[in-house]
Amino acid sequence: MINIIQVRVSIDSSNSWIVQNENEGFIIDCGCYWEHGIVLGQTWRQQFSNETLPSFIYLTHTHPDNILGLVSLLNQLNVTQLPVYVSSVSALNEMNYWLEIWRQVNPFETSILLDKRQSPDVFLYNNHVKVLDHPITIFNNEKIHIISNFPTAESIYSSMIYIPSAQALFTGDLIAVQSHLFVSPSDTYPDSDVHVCNWIGILQSISCAFPKSTKIYPAHGDGPSPMSFIDTVETNIRWLTYMRALIFNSCNTTFVMRILEDVFRNYSNIEQSRASLANRIPHSAMSLGCKCLQNSTNTCGGLQPPSCQFVPKNKTESSRSTALSIACIYQEISSSSPSFIYPTIIYSFLFIIFLENIF
Repeated sequence: MINIIQVRVSIDSSNSWIVQNENEGFIIDCGCYWEHGIVLGQTWRQQFSNETLPSFIYLTHTHPDNILGLVSLLNQLNVTQLPVYVSSVSALNEMNYWLEIWRQVNPFETSILLDKRQSPDVFLYNNHVKVLDHPITIFNNEKIHIISNFPTAESIYSSMIYIPSAQALFTGDLIAVQSHLFVSPSDTYPDSDVHVCNWIGILQSISCAFPKSTKIYPAHGDGPSPMSFIDTVETNIRWLTYMRALIFNSCNTTFVMRILEDVFRNYSNIEQSRASLANRIPHSAMSLGCKCLQNSTNTCGGLQPPSCQFVPKNKTESSRSTALSIACIYQEISSSSPSFIYPTIIYSFLFIIFLENIF
């Protein structure tokens, strides 16, 4: 039996996941803070009292809050090396980009929550993190599916992991549970809106591409999701749609975040999400002609965001009313046939949508 354990150091921190049975296991994402890696290593040792080590570590994406905990994890497990994989060379490039950004804005030597041993000047991440170039099997030769090559959205090079026997989907930052989402702080308009539109389209496709009994294990928020698979995905679409409508109609980040907090109550990661929205406000509203001056006005009189094929004009409508993804159309057509067997075609139409790399 497969057991899945969530590891995090606060409700606002990133999640790591230990996936294991009685004999072996692996880790998904390493968290950020020095403490996170220590707790992750301690939790692993609680599951395996012998010297069993993770078969591998997989990083769903290479933001700092998913990779920096690797250093203290290795230290806690008393090893210098473990197999650590990402989906592509481009993901490695993105890792180096973010490490350099963090070195500048949050120096490892002076940070309260980080440690100088996590600095890329001390720990050579490129010597540890490698591109996955072979299929992965574990748990009596079960194939672990890596799904990547999404259009640019939450992260340029994000990926997901699906374990069929557990019907478990590890979504990285693409889908959160009871957590405000992060939009890329490095995006500028109009690319920033194209990426959010892509993200909504990706989520619509995901909602059709996996069994309805799939359990979501996110990088942010509680997991597995207490909501149904479809409801979890739709809630994320709704957040993105609301956010998009608000930022094109406001000059005030605090006002936008207050509305999101009111609509999506008791969600975590408020301050982090507010910070990631700051570079889009007021520039998005100004692109539509709103006259913004020193965080005013709160609203610009009902301006409509640019068109996105996945978003209806009325932000409260169901996203399904605008455009069905290829996956949804394929599912609806195929499900009308008596010979349709869902599990056998799940990955084929993911390939159609995303040009997937699936091992």
